[in-house]
Amino acid sequence: MDYKNIMKLISENIYSGIFIVDKKGIVIFYNKSANDLAGVNIENAIGKHILEIFPKLTNETSTIIRALTTGRGIKNYIQNYYNYQSKQVTILSTTIPYYENGQLEGAIEIFSDVDKYTNISRNGYNISNEVQLVEKANYTLDNIIGNSSEINKIKNKILKIANSKSPVLVYGETGTGKELLVQSIHNESYRRDMPFIAQNCAAIPETLLESILFGTTLGSFTGAKNSKGLIEAANGGTLFLDEINSMDITLQAKLLRFLEEGNIRRIGENKLRKVDVRVIAALNENPNDAITSGKIRKDLFFRLNVINFSLPPLRNNKEDIIELSNYFIYELNQELRKNIIGFSEEVLDFFYYYDWPGNTRELKHVIEHAMNITEKSILTVKDLPEYLIKSNEVKEYPNLVIKHSNQSLNEQLKQFEKRIICQALTENNHNITRTSKKLDIPRQTLYYKMDKLGIKVDKILDN
Repeated sequence: MDYKNIMKLISENIYSGIFIVDKKGIVIFYNKSANDLAGVNIENAIGKHILEIFPKLTNETSTIIRALTTGRGIKNYIQNYYNYQSKQVTILSTTIPYYENGQLEGAIEIFSDVDKYTNISRNGYNISNEVQLVEKANYTLDNIIGNSSEINKIKNKILKIANSKSPVLVYGETGTGKELLVQSIHNESYRRDMPFIAQNCAAIPETLLESILFGTTLGSFTGAKNSKGLIEAANGGTLFLDEINSMDITLQAKLLRFLEEGNIRRIGENKLRKVDVRVIAALNENPNDAITSGKIRKDLFFRLNVINFSLPPLRNNKEDIIELSNYFIYELNQELRKNIIGFSEEVLDFFYYYDWPGNTRELKHVIEHAMNITEKSILTVKDLPEYLIKSNEVKEYPNLVIKHSNQSLNEQLKQFEKRIICQALTENNHNITRTSKKLDIPRQTLYYKMDKLGIKVDKILDN
């Protein structure tokens, strides 16, 4: 492997600054961005000790020296220092010690300008590139597709608790629709016309998340301005904190204090600000596991867990797969300008037997892939993504009635009837008259059966 060419490629194309030092702290490599961001040039880098290049840093304040001393990495650290031109610089750095044959041989530091994260202004708030500022929640109860007992319980619970001020904790695997549920709560509440702001706690470096949530005052750190945090920005509305188990434990204590008192203090400010925000948080792992592993404080968990939702994974809720699949076809037909009318029997059986580790999101993406690939009006197994086919070892599946053998005969017949009606509706673009003719039943009988079986479609044509 030609390491020189690899390092040259990195030097010319990576926009973050990179320093590599040996175990003594002597610089052995840096790239062009290190020069641009940190004010370092060739005369002040290669072959010199890192503390010679940055004379105002010490063994305690230099992340590179700390990584060499402790042998541990330092992730997403905000660092202030003066470069060789005596100019103050603030960077966000990650420092990684590297080893050969079990022996520490040096450290690599990758850094970028912290202003990239802190000086982006939008609607009067200084927020990170990663912040998802949503002024209006788009999803409602109508977007929660399915008529299984589990889904109906969730819908009914949303209606009961929507107008409460109590915090909510949502648990569900990736792709189960946590934000869809949270936005539905917001839109069913009296806060529906106020801000809805969502933030994934895992998307922001730990050292920046506090300022993003609570805001800053002028001069509280280099580059800081008087700016609202997301909690203030959501005043009167809802703040959704996703993957809260990724939030730093110390910051969790500050969030708990806000939940208890309803007041916030911007970084560097003594003034308390009263804020009326409903906080909804989500976990992507089992709450007990998150507490045991120390990822979430017990006291914060109990404060958030006043109202809780547990979203079922799709593998445990397979009776909704047909309705979901038909809904996605209807939605994607409009988005992709297609005219797909349904699935082959083999695909529906395939969907039932697959475990769906990515849950509803994966189901939608699989259908979207197939709709882009197919040249027919019916999706077949050949249209499915290759990884899906290989994972399931395509074979002849038993029919739907057999695979619901753990249910009563009446329940099996209902599911089979629901499947036939959903397929016929899709094939006839939800036209009731054509669907009833295809099924050879009166229109009123079709309406009755749809109501009895909980079949809902966005658009029904009755002519």
